[in-house]
Amino acid sequence: MIEIRKVLHLPINKLKIASNILSKAFQHDPIFNYIILDTNQRLKTLNLYFQHVIKYGLCYGEVYSSPNFEGISVWLPPKNSSHTRWKAIKTGALALPVKVKWKYLTLQNKIYKFTNNLHKKFAPYPHWYLSLIGVGPNHQGIGFGQQLLSTTINKIDLESKPIYLETNKEKNVELFKQFGFCILQKVILPGTKIFHWSLLRNPIK
Repeated sequence: MIEIRKVLHLPINKLKIASNILSKAFQHDPIFNYIILDTNQRLKTLNLYFQHVIKYGLCYGEVYSSPNFEGISVWLPPKNSSHTRWKAIKTGALALPVKVKWKYLTLQNKIYKFTNNLHKKFAPYPHWYLSLIGVGPNHQGIGFGQQLLSTTINKIDLESKPIYLETNKEKNVELFKQFGFCILQKVILPGTKIFHWSLLRNPIK
């Protein structure tokens, strides 16, 4: 594992660089494999999608990166831990149907509604939400993701707030468990063969 000396707040002018990194990080994610079968179309679509996710995080939460943008994380604080339609519109959601195929957005919205209901069910109290974390394929497995996690988790512990997150990969579950997250539920997303884990970490006092 390498040592990362500093985790940075992502500047707005690096948004496209960050979305490109996340697009490659999630190119073979089970959900996006299901939504977008064409691999070439997937990378292009994810780039547009993550630009919106990052913009949302910059406006209503915190977005961090490793020094050279090897990894990116998006965190939403207790007052904004639930996505809202109005906030999504304010950060450019209305432009997505113009740029992204409608069938992709329809499938994504169907999955989001299901997972968002789980989010509300399992964390109905003030909490931080790890909206996403990703590391570029060429830099995975050497500590960038762990550093992005530990730096923010240590900060959130000072606030004594729990953290909620979701994943669709079992190997990610094992990583999150190392940081004190507990599995709340494991289900299969309706209409798919994709597993979905809901996890929670209570603050360490």
